[in-house]
This record gives sequence, C-alpha cells and structure tokens, in this order.
Amino acid sequence: MEEEALQFLAARVVLGYYPKGTVILDTGQLRPLAFHIIQRGTVQLLPFNAAHSQDVHPVTMGPGECFSVSAMLENRPVIAPYTAVTDTFCYELPAEHFPELLDRSPVFREFTTEFLASMLRESRRLIQLNYNATSGEQQTMGRTLRSLITRQPVTCTAETPLGDVLRTMQSRKIGSMLITDGEERPVGIFTRHDVLDRVALAHCDLMRPISDVMTPNPLTLPAEASVYEAALLIANRGIRHIPVCDDHRLMGVVTERDLFALQRVSVRGINRIIAEANSIEDLQRAAADIRRLARSMLGQGVSAEHMTLIISTLNDSLVRQVLDIEASRHDLQGIRWSWLAFGSEGRYEQTISTDQDNGLIYDGGAAAPDAVRARLLPFAQAVNRALDTCGFPLCRGNIMAGNPHWCLSLDEWRERFDQWIANTDPQALLSAVIFFDFRNLYGDEALADNLREHLISSAKGNSRFQRQLAQYALESRPPLGLISDFITDDEGEARGTIDLKKTGARLFTDAARVLALATGVAHTNTVQRLRQAAPMLQMPLSEIDSIVEGFYFIQALRLRGQISADPAVRDPNRISPSTLNEVDRRILKESLRQLRKLQSRLALDYQL
Repeated sequence: MEEEALQFLAARVVLGYYPKGTVILDTGQLRPLAFHIIQRGTVQLLPFNAAHSQDVHPVTMGPGECFSVSAMLENRPVIAPYTAVTDTFCYELPAEHFPELLDRSPVFREFTTEFLASMLRESRRLIQLNYNATSGEQQTMGRTLRSLITRQPVTCTAETPLGDVLRTMQSRKIGSMLITDGEERPVGIFTRHDVLDRVALAHCDLMRPISDVMTPNPLTLPAEASVYEAALLIANRGIRHIPVCDDHRLMGVVTERDLFALQRVSVRGINRIIAEANSIEDLQRAAADIRRLARSMLGQGVSAEHMTLIISTLNDSLVRQVLDIEASRHDLQGIRWSWLAFGSEGRYEQTISTDQDNGLIYDGGAAAPDAVRARLLPFAQAVNRALDTCGFPLCRGNIMAGNPHWCLSLDEWRERFDQWIANTDPQALLSAVIFFDFRNLYGDEALADNLREHLISSAKGNSRFQRQLAQYALESRPPLGLISDFITDDEGEARGTIDLKKTGARLFTDAARVLALATGVAHTNTVQRLRQAAPMLQMPLSEIDSIVEGFYFIQALRLRGQISADPAVRDPNRISPSTLNEVDRRILKESLRQLRKLQSRLALDYQL
C-alpha cells in the first residue's frame, strides 16, 4: 500500500482479542462493524450449508489474511460465521473508515477487487475434496511430464539390427524402443504394435537396420509440458508412447498408463474404442465413457479450460467416426464436403449437456447445388439421428446438417453470411450469431477455410455490423444485485436460480466474438479470441487474465452442475447461489464483475 494510506490505516486500527471458540462475525449482524486483519491466531469460516452436507469443508485463515471484504464493500451481513478456532488477535478498522481507505489507496482498492478472484485456488481445493471419494485418481493434469519420468530411456541407433532391438525389448520388458542420433535426439520410435504389421506380416529380415521399420520423427513433448498436454496429444493422434525431451535431448518416455487411471477410463482408451467402433451402438458406450471421464477429471480439480477442450476433442473423434460409418452407407462419390461444427462445439467449449449444432458445406463441381444437396441430405439426417442416440440431442432450433437450410454449397454459404452482415434486423442477427463460431470438423478443410476468410474480410471493415453485434452482446447483463449479491429468477421452477449459460458464459462468448470479428482474429475459441484480440485493442493482459479466470470459473460451475445433476433436472445450467459455499459464492460474484467490466469496455468502444 502507499505510505500515506498505510499510515491512515495504522492510525485507525485497534487490536481486538477473541478467545478460542468466539464467533467474531455472525450472520445475525446487519453489517460488519469493522474490517478485520488477522494479527495472530486462526479464524475459520464454516460455510452456511455445513449443517446439511457432510461434504462441506471449512475455510481456515491465518495471520495476514483479512475478512470480510465482500460484506464490507456491499454493506451487508456476512453469509456465514467467522469463528476463532484458537486464541486470536485481529487488527480492526472501524467500518466508517473503510470507504476512505478505498479512496486513499488505489492499491488496496485493486486488492479488494482481485481478492475474490485470488480465492479460485481454494475453490478448486474444495472441488477436489468433494469429489475425491469417487475419483480415486492420484495424479493431477497440471503435473509436468518430467515428474513422471522414473527411469532412463532404452535407446539404440538407426543402424542397430532389428533382431537386436526385438531381443532388447523382450528382455527389458518394454513396449517401445527409441532411436536416437549422436546428440541423443529422438529420430524414430518402434513399438510392440509395429511388430505385427512391419515385421511378422512383412516377413522382415531381422538383420535389417531398425531405421527401415521405425516410425521416423516421432511426436515429442518437452519435459515441462503438462499431463493435460500429453492427454490432448493422445486424444488427437491416438498414440501410445510419448518421448519426453529436455532441450531436444531424450530424457524418457511416458505412456498412456503413466498418465491416466481415471475410473479405469482413459483418453487413449476411449479414443481406441471410438476408432475401432463399427456400429453406432459401440459409439454409444464410448459417449458414456466420455461422461465418466469428465466426472473423474472434475474430481482431480482439472480446470474448466483443460476439461472442456478434452471433452470437445473426444466428442470430435466420436462425431468423425459417426461420419465415417454413415458415409460408407451413402453414395457421396464426386462431392467435396465439409462437416461444420457451430456453437460450443465450434468454439471447443463443449460441456456435458450439449445438443447438436452442425451444418454441411459442399462443392459438387459442375452439378447443380440442389442435386448435390439431395444426395447429401439423407446422409446428414442419418448422422444427426446417430448423434442423438449417442447422447447429443437433436437441436431444438433445427440447426443441423440434415436441415436443407444448413446444407449449402460454398457460394450459398457465402451469400447467407453476406445477408446476415448486411441485415439491420436485430432478430436476424440473433439467429445468426451461432454460425459465426463455425469450424471444420471433418472433410475438405479448404471449403471451411474459404468461408472463414470471406467472413473475416466482410466483417472486419463493417463498423455498422460490428456495432450491431456489440449491441446484441449487451442486451443481457450479469445478474448482479445492488442490494443482494445476485439477481435471481422469481417465477416457477427457476425461482431463486440464475442461468450460468445465458447470463454468464454466453455473455463472455458474445463479447469475445465481437472483438474477434472486429480485429480479424480467425480463432473461434472464446479465450483465444480474447487473448489474440487484446494486443490489437491495447487491452492490458492482466485485465484479460482476470476476465478469462472469471469465464473459466463459471464454466467450472456449469460442469459441476451438469455432472452431479439429477437426470430429471430440466436445466442443469441453472444454479441457486444460496447452495454455494462461501468461497464459490465470492468467486462467482467476482467472475460476474469481470464480465461486467468486459461489457463496459464493449459499450465504451461502440458508444452504446
């Protein structure tokens, strides 16, 4: 803090003493009489719903920590009692001086804003404690691969005879052999899986050098990469062994078995089931495994960022396999086509409860668009039905490739986007925003790239369209109250709840979309849009970091609700703030404040 502000604080605090067991602040008080800084001792915050749940864990604070910031800022009672669990001394600033301290010290004022966001780590700890009983996983996705290396890698040179390699693998009981050059850099890999195809069936001479049958230039990761990054590589490429390098030199190998023990379901295992599936029934089982994996990852405290990306990656694999199966049953010869993902799937942000949002873009050559569409529609409709049986419900708005409106040639899609951008009707824009988040999921990627370039060039220079898009993004506001913490719905089944999707995550997404299209950012992911657009708009990275944390916390709450929701619950994206513990409640409020800050930036930029 600034020297003058610190002197102001020091001159006005008094030292309070609280014997063990004393309730320092209680919910019955109209408002805290003082701002407390723990000088010595321990204070415990017991979440208000502790009496109704055995899974609730208290928050413990020690010297240097303060309370209750949010109650002081909002001039309201604390939501849960603060109790001295040992003899405790606190510096106490009388409530009447708290506003002046905020005015005198920009540093302290910023601290009060960031204080709630800084408790995100504690919230994640509580998530782990609540879910570990069902998880059983001891590793975390944030661990580095270096921490998993337990022995030196077994290597050979490219000239080593194949027979020698096989004997070494057998005697050392290893599943792979790394081939390195003179500087210990991996130049190839040979695995047990390769033996059947490249040696036994090919009747390969065992005197041939290993370089003849190895996989050259294997995919590697640096030692400081995370388990999450390895999981994503496994999911995307379907590999079993990942060489780990330190400054390009091989230091070891990690395998799928090293990475995952998540309820006996792993990313690689699910990916293998998907790849080997010959029927939609097989894929139904894989879809169920994805949901079980999601619950296990949540139990580890895996971040929403990593979790949604892994879920999206596995769902992508499942959709591609559905497309493969159905494409083999339909005559698509001579048609260039691309399956487009829209909405959350297009943004790599799928959660557990997600319906279908997809389309088709095609180039039938000289054939008339209507004739090509007639051939593609039965295929697209079969895919939509298959995805529905795998747990991706049919879109209630019928935004699916099986709908002729969204099965269009490249020229038709370009014309459709031009109409949306030129249209001044707000309702037309409301119906169109989901399509601006498209990406190619399967098929001819060049078609989707062409459409993306067309959208960016059309939108970037169109200030009227950008302003209209910003206006749409500001139609809904975060549910923050002036008197109470949150504005909840007051009718029917939704009474006392807020919608974390419609009044939370979606508002981040809408704002990021405006910034991306205004700056020509091609990425569709919300966070990547924010990070890539920020430098061009001269937005401080620290500000973006806070906004991103807020977005991911709301995503994490949505995931927790979806995974633990009763199947009969109509909308698992809804949450009752009164059921949250004190930590989560604080962070949710700060997350919504960050959203409000992002919207304020948008309103200022477009004079709205």
